[in-house]
Amino acid sequence: MVEVPKVVVVMEEEEVEVPVIDVDMPGEDKNERTLLVEAEVSDYDHELEIEEVRAANKKLYVIASLEKTETSLDGKTIRKQDQIDLNAPAMDVEYIIIGERPDRVFNKNNTYVASKANLNDAIKNATVIYSE
Repeated sequence: MVEVPKVVVVMEEEEVEVPVIDVDMPGEDKNERTLLVEAEVSDYDHELEIEEVRAANKKLYVIASLEKTETSLDGKTIRKQDQIDLNAPAMDVEYIIIGERPDRVFNKNNTYVASKANLNDAIKNATVIYSE
């Protein structure tokens, strides 16, 4: 016998306004796509919000913040997400979350840093194309 965790997912529909970023690059065709950042949290609820999108050398850096709230999840695990729509030429995307990495396997998909000061120079010097 082994203990197996039970996952309870509660879906709520909520109407939200999603920002659309339009990027022009000479000689490049644009494609519309959604930039989605997610984190899986347990114990306490968190707020996840995209703060900036930066661009450099045909690469996008989506920078989000993850902040713990005082709301207990009573032992449940949930996924938080935020998104923006982008109309731009094809580019690689790196997702960076400012905050403490929750102890969940799912969260290895993103880079976590303690603060914006911990971003490397390539990201710090990239052009901000969206800011909350």
